[in-house]
Amino acid sequence: MKLSLNWLKDYVDIDMSAEDLAHLLTMGGLEVERADPLGQHLNDIVVAKILSVKKHPKADRLFICQVDAGNGTIPVVCGAPNLKDGILVPMALPGTRLPSGMTVSESKIRGERSMGMLLAEDEMGLTDDHSGIMILPDNLEAGERLFSVFPLEDHALDIKLTPNRSDCASVIGIAREVAALTGQKIRLPRIDVKEGGPYITRITSVTVTDIKGCPRYAAGMIQGVELKRSPFWMRYRLHVSGIRHINNIVDISNYVLLEMGQPLHTFDYDRLREHRIVVSRAKDGDVFTTLDGQTRTLNREHLMICDGEGPVALAGIMGGQNSEIYGDSKNILIESAYFDPVTIRRGSKSLGLSTEASYRFERGIDIDGVTNSLKRALMLMSDLAGGVVNKGIIDVYPRPYQTPVINMRIQKTNNLLGSSFTKKEITSYLKALEMDVTDLDDHRIQVKPPSFRIDITREVDLMEEVARLGGYDRIKVTYPSIRASEEPDLPSLSLYDKVSEIMVGLGFNEIITYSFISPDSADILGAKTDSHLRSFVEIQNPLTIDQSVMRTSLIPGMLNIMKENIAYGEKDLKLFEWGEIFIGEGEGLPNERLSLAGLATGLYRSKEWYEEARKVDFYDIKGAVELLLRSLGITDISFIKDEPETGYDPQLSCHIRVSDSCVGSLGMIDPAVIERYDIKTEAAYLFEINIEALLDVIGSLSNNFEPFIKYPPVIRDLSIVVDRRTESVLVEDIIRGEGKEMIESVKLFDLYEGKKMGHSKKTLSFRICYRSKEGTLDGDVINHLHETITNRIMEETGGTLSGA
Repeated sequence: MKLSLNWLKDYVDIDMSAEDLAHLLTMGGLEVERADPLGQHLNDIVVAKILSVKKHPKADRLFICQVDAGNGTIPVVCGAPNLKDGILVPMALPGTRLPSGMTVSESKIRGERSMGMLLAEDEMGLTDDHSGIMILPDNLEAGERLFSVFPLEDHALDIKLTPNRSDCASVIGIAREVAALTGQKIRLPRIDVKEGGPYITRITSVTVTDIKGCPRYAAGMIQGVELKRSPFWMRYRLHVSGIRHINNIVDISNYVLLEMGQPLHTFDYDRLREHRIVVSRAKDGDVFTTLDGQTRTLNREHLMICDGEGPVALAGIMGGQNSEIYGDSKNILIESAYFDPVTIRRGSKSLGLSTEASYRFERGIDIDGVTNSLKRALMLMSDLAGGVVNKGIIDVYPRPYQTPVINMRIQKTNNLLGSSFTKKEITSYLKALEMDVTDLDDHRIQVKPPSFRIDITREVDLMEEVARLGGYDRIKVTYPSIRASEEPDLPSLSLYDKVSEIMVGLGFNEIITYSFISPDSADILGAKTDSHLRSFVEIQNPLTIDQSVMRTSLIPGMLNIMKENIAYGEKDLKLFEWGEIFIGEGEGLPNERLSLAGLATGLYRSKEWYEEARKVDFYDIKGAVELLLRSLGITDISFIKDEPETGYDPQLSCHIRVSDSCVGSLGMIDPAVIERYDIKTEAAYLFEINIEALLDVIGSLSNNFEPFIKYPPVIRDLSIVVDRRTESVLVEDIIRGEGKEMIESVKLFDLYEGKKMGHSKKTLSFRICYRSKEGTLDGDVINHLHETITNRIMEETGGTLSGA
């Protein structure tokens, strides 16, 4: 809701700054998003009197005006069509900076000197009118500063309304709030209709066939109006609120909508067939052309305003082209009605058509304010458009609104709010909001909310109003008495905290992606027909086809985020995500399990003066996984290269095993997958871990502390020539299997592949740490054990000692 602060001041006294008012309203529950100053840029604009006007000798559409701006006569070249001798207009002298950012300067236009600029309303940011220069009241003096003699200093308040506060979708609604918060009295606008025409019931009628969709419909008539431009004050206020001015009749209906919150609709009475109104439902397949020129197909959900032969408006949403106001319209029928919010919401959503009227109707308006708004519009039309208002109004209101009666308990209110308000204070707050309050006893009151507060239906709603007006800052901060839960945290939650801390320490950034993905993701990854990646759970009402199934892996979301980042120039990425995946299992519920995925691509280390740049490789992602698992207390880790997982490069990928369980996979993403994702990068490395399987392993681990071994280690190196296809893990397993508890650690510290070895051989060098918990190791025992291990390796791998 946008409105002019000066307009608001018409209805309530405000003696604070716009900033203080914004804070007051925000603390009262109406968030003021902006309070933009208006008019302050007009300081340098002066009042000028046009002394004479003559045509420009070298331009058909330009005129040369002799102007008195307070310091003698100066020439100004102008092309406005409404120039004439003797009028007062706003003028920008050379050096004046306009709201558009343009600075006015002395110039020659088609050879004629121009000493300033005569201004239209839009050039001063007052309205969007550029039909001619602004004509000022004739009681001003030439040379006066416009800002000092014309009340243009203002603020535009932009207030964010919650859906339940439809009563504040009007200037009067906001004024009520200000009055209640400041203890002021509201001033309602003048309604004084001078009737003179024949009774309205003699020339038209209203029939409502759907009382549920239209509980109240009122109509008024004015005859012999003159359509013309609205006065400046009305156009200015509409402009500040974001509504374009049309003509005085349409502008008045929009003005009353903003002022009182009641949408109105004006019909050209002479274009209504049979000169009557019928409110009824549309039929399936009906078509109707609205004011925006769009032809729309209707159904039974749509409530229509009809004349004697067919529809003329979509009730509560938009009028039709067949009854709109034209330049020659003379006789106007005005509609002021209450339409069922659900009916309007359904109709608006089904057509994809939202208007200022539908915004208010679908949230609910004041049903008791229907006729007051109608009379206000009739009065303004009589004042601004001439004509004669017909006697009486038509008001079809078969089931009058019944105000809810709510009993409110004082102690219950204070218990809920954590406050100590007295009954007198609570009563004063509710009365300030125009509620009818009656004492029941020392501890209870009875409250009847006004008809415009449709959100007040329960005792708790009243309590909220007390908190708002009493001031949230007056409610002391207290802490509830909460006993610590004896239930331990879920293992997955504790594990998440540890994992996220470790991953962030490794330089990874956490991401969160949608659980909904495209069914094409399995094809892009190259999944086989029987792959679990194709066991999708379909969404019944997807937002888009790209989010129509539940994810079966975190990899598609991870690659999409990678693609987006690279598109924005972020090529060096280390990302991880913890989330659930969903594996469909027939008609039953899906297998829902937690998964962890990480991705690295781009540079592992950027170029510095002391070292060269290095790209991420397979061992970086493998090392990250190994460090993660070891940080979680897992030591029995192995990486097995067997049947590759879907989406990975077969040559640079492996499975992650902990003890005898496979808990995940890691490796380089298949370049074909990268290409299908249209990602512009050389390589990406990724891992995915099944958290459920990891939890089972962690749960079986012993957390008992083992004291440090106090006896010294014995270090032996072993270099062996093996077949190039032999994996180092096989050799390591042999070493650990033979050495058993005597082996503290085994580390591969060198790999040699070169011409001297041939194409089929390689040398693996291991550093073996022997240590005993029982005592210092004997050299002969270690030599014998080391020889046994060496012989076993050569026996099982067919290798030979390096240098032998």
